Amino acid sequence: MKYASYLLIMVMLVGVASLFVLKRPDGRTWLSLDDILGKAQTQAQHMLDESKQQLDKAVDMVSSSDAQAPQEQSGKIYKWQDAQGNWHYSDRPNARGQSEEMTLDPSKITIMAAENTDILKQLKVQQDAGRIPKDLPANMSPADIKKLVQDAQNIEKLMQERSKKLEEL
Repeated sequence: MKYASYLLIMVMLVGVASLFVLKRPDGRTWLSLDDILGKAQTQAQHMLDESKQQLDKAVDMVSSSDAQAPQEQSGKIYKWQDAQGNWHYSDRPNARGQSEEMTLDPSKITIMAAENTDILKQLKVQQDAGRIPKDLPANMSPADIKKLVQDAQNIEKLMQERSKKLEEL
């Protein structure tokens, strides 16, 4: 089997090498390094041109979005209080009432992406449907969580004692 695979590889190499020697009816070889390098160079130049065009488009988009969004860089935010007394902060004023305009120093602001809270909505739906118990650790008081941890530690001690007794037997 090993000998047959070596023989097959050699036949393929001889076949490819013969394309560099055998000539077409017009007198040129079927394959030449000039053809290979010329095609590679043409493709590389084409890819470089496309990359430059894409980069130019991206630069144009960024520069146009910077020109259209001067208020984002101004550091202005609006705050207002709702009927329940909760404070709200936004980059747009409150459409339903009075808003207080505030100007922030952009060098002192850390911007973070908002957390995805869809999983909490799904949990609530499943709890309301009765598929998940409503007394999950997220809804437990700190005292309940402390008791739960102590119970888990007691169970771990009990399991260790039982495994020791089984080993002794």
